[in-house]
Amino acid sequence: MEEEPPEPAKKPRWTEPEGLLIVASTLLLAANLLLIVALFLNFVGSLGLWDASTTIWVALGLDLVGAAALGRVFLATADRTAGRSRLYRKVAGSLLVGWVALSAFWRFVLPSAVGTNLQDLFVALLTSDEALPVSVVRSVGVVYQVLGLWIGSAAMFFAAQVVIALDARIASEDDWARGLPVYAWTLAAGVSFVATVFIAFSVVSVLRGGRVADAFPGWVLAKLVVAPNVFISGYASSLQLGRSAARALAPADAPEDA
Repeated sequence: MEEEPPEPAKKPRWTEPEGLLIVASTLLLAANLLLIVALFLNFVGSLGLWDASTTIWVALGLDLVGAAALGRVFLATADRTAGRSRLYRKVAGSLLVGWVALSAFWRFVLPSAVGTNLQDLFVALLTSDEALPVSVVRSVGVVYQVLGLWIGSAAMFFAAQVVIALDARIASEDDWARGLPVYAWTLAAGVSFVATVFIAFSVVSVLRGGRVADAFPGWVLAKLVVAPNVFISGYASSLQLGRSAARALAPADAPEDA
């Protein structure tokens, strides 16, 4: 009697799109929550060794990893569909992965060319009274690049949410992607994009010798409070959706009784 070929090893649950959706939602939810915490700590001061600066850097790292995982979700599920839906998911996944690469570049690589980091650079720009720091004046071209890429990455993320919403509208009834909180994601990404544009323009006014516009604090609140709160609501919903989708796969993965 011929021996039966061994069954292929099953993939760990977390490498499946449903598991990755849980991971991505958790990381992105935590990142947006930390942005709000950072703003709070900026007013009340540090809590022991944990301060606003540490909170911001953790948030900046978590959202990159979370967005990369979310991009992988759509790229992996593209093969499950056909037609426009397949195209939408490939585009959405590519935009998210591109956003991660672009954001990592302007957040970490470009500021190092000025001899500083992103947070210190923006603090120097936004708190300058009479003159800009020498390091900024000497590398003002790099600062403009940072602002331009910041706007570009915000637009890319917003475009990804729009494509995801288009895909959700045509998803089949049995496709869990239909239940994604696409309107919350799109609204939050749109608010973040608009706020980014106005914040960047305000920074440009400082670079050109002016003072920060009176409306600037309002756009900071939109960027660091309004958008994150909407994102938190959306990612909490997608986290629950991912858990439900993963549970739906559990019977197929469960070992059979002897």
